Amino acid sequence: MYTRKNWVKHWDFIVFDLIMLEISFLLANFIRYRSSLAQIIAMNHYIFYAEVVILLLCFFMTIVFDDPYKNILKNDGPEEFMRIVKQAVGMFVINIVILYILQQGNASSRIVILILYPIYIVLSMIIRTLWKAHLRKKLSHYGSNKAMIVLSDSKHIHTVLDNLVTKTYKGYSIMGAFLMDYDGHIKKSGNVPILGSSDDMIEYATHNWVDSATLAIQDDKSIEHLRDVFEVMGITTHVIVAPAPANDGEYIQKLGNYIVASNSYRSIPPARLFIKRVMDVLGGIVGCLFTLIITLFVGPMIFIKDPGPIFYTSKRVGKNGKIFKMYKFRSMYKDADQRKAELMSQNKMGDGMMFKMDDDPRIIGSEKKDKNGKPKGIGNFIRKTSLDEFPQFFNVLKGDMSLVGTRPPTLDEWEKYTPHHRKRMAIRPGITGMWQANGRSDITDFEEVVRLDTEYIDNWTNAMDVRLLLKTIIGVIKHDGAE
Repeated sequence: MYTRKNWVKHWDFIVFDLIMLEISFLLANFIRYRSSLAQIIAMNHYIFYAEVVILLLCFFMTIVFDDPYKNILKNDGPEEFMRIVKQAVGMFVINIVILYILQQGNASSRIVILILYPIYIVLSMIIRTLWKAHLRKKLSHYGSNKAMIVLSDSKHIHTVLDNLVTKTYKGYSIMGAFLMDYDGHIKKSGNVPILGSSDDMIEYATHNWVDSATLAIQDDKSIEHLRDVFEVMGITTHVIVAPAPANDGEYIQKLGNYIVASNSYRSIPPARLFIKRVMDVLGGIVGCLFTLIITLFVGPMIFIKDPGPIFYTSKRVGKNGKIFKMYKFRSMYKDADQRKAELMSQNKMGDGMMFKMDDDPRIIGSEKKDKNGKPKGIGNFIRKTSLDEFPQFFNVLKGDMSLVGTRPPTLDEWEKYTPHHRKRMAIRPGITGMWQANGRSDITDFEEVVRLDTEYIDNWTNAMDVRLLLKTIIGVIKHDGAE
C-alpha cells in the first residue's frame, strides 16, 4: 500500500528536483537583474539566502501534504507534466503565503517568483524524463524488475497476462505462467512460457529467482495452500479479487488492470530500508578502501604461492533467487572447485546443504604445518583473519549484498533447497549475519543456520544490524569460529 512515507524510495528524483529548483532560482535572478551571482548576493545577501531557505521549505511541504512522486516511474508525458505543474503551483502558493506572513513581500522580487516556477517546470520535466529513461534502460539491461510467476487456467491465462502487462515500466517481469488444468498443449502465451501445473509452480519458485506469485484462480483451498507455501518461502503472493477491505497481513493494491489482495511475510517501513541502504553504501565505500590496501600486500603473496587470479568469483544466489557474482580474495588453489566432489565425504555439514571441512587441502599453502600440525599457509591466514571476505564490499556497493544478511548459497546448494529453506533468500545476502556472528564454522547443522537466518528476517531492525556488525568485528579479532 502506498503511504506518503514512500517518497523516501524516490530520493534520487527529489535530489534532482531540488537542484533544478535552485538552478531555476538562480536563472530567474539572472534574468531579472542581468548581473552575476556574486553581484546579486551582494545587493542583499540576507534576502537572497532567506529566499533559498523559503524555497526549500515550500518544496518539502508539497511532499508532506501531497504525493508528487507517487508512481513516478510509471508516469509519462502529459500525466508527468501535470504532476510537476501541480507541485509548482503548490510551491508558488506556499511561497506567497510565507512571504505574506513574514511581511517580506516588498523585499522579494515578484518577477523572480513569477519566473522561477515556469523554469522549474521545464527543467524538472527534462531531468525526470532523462533519468527515467536511464533507469528503464538499466532495469531492462540488468533484469532488475521484480520477477513474478502467474497461476491461472487455460481459459483465462491470455486475458490475465494481457491485463498484467500494461505499462512501459511496470516494476515486474513475468518469468512464467502455470495452469491449474495444465495438459502440456499450451506452450506460451504471448512471450510468457507456460511451465506446468500448480505443483510445478512451487518447484519452480523453490529453485529460481522469484519475487512474487500472482494467483488468478477461484479455488479457495488451492489459494490457501499456495499462500501458505509461498509465505514459508518468503515470497509475496497476490490474489486477484474484487475490491475489499484489507485484513491483517493483507493489503489491496493495483496490479496492471486488476485489484489484488496481497500478503507478504513482513512489511518493512521504507525509511528503515533507506537507512539500511545508506549504512551499506557508507560501509561499502570504507570496506572497498580497506580492500585496496589489503590487495597491495596479500595479492602478491597469493600470486607467488599459486600463480593465477588474485580474486575469486563464484556465482551465488541472492535475494529471491537472483544470481550474482560474489568476489573474494582467492584462498584456494585454482582447481578447488573440481576437487570439491572428491572431498564431500569429509563434509562437516552432514546434510550436504553447505560444505565445510577441517584442514581443507585445497587451501593455498595448507601443506605447510606449524609445530602443532596445523596448516599455516597464506590461504589459511587469509581465511582465519577473514581477509578473504573484504572484496564482498564491492558487492555491497553494487547492491547484490548487504553488510548484514544471510549467507548466499552456491548454485549446487540452492538446487537442494526445500520450500522452508527458500525463505533465507527473502532478503539481500550479507557479508555477515546471525550465523557468522554466532560462531560461523562452529555451527555444522544447516537447519540451525536456517533457524538463525529466519530469526533475523522475522525480527530485523537497524539496531540489530549494528549489534551484529559489532559482534562480527569482535569475533574476527578473536578468530571465533574461523577456519
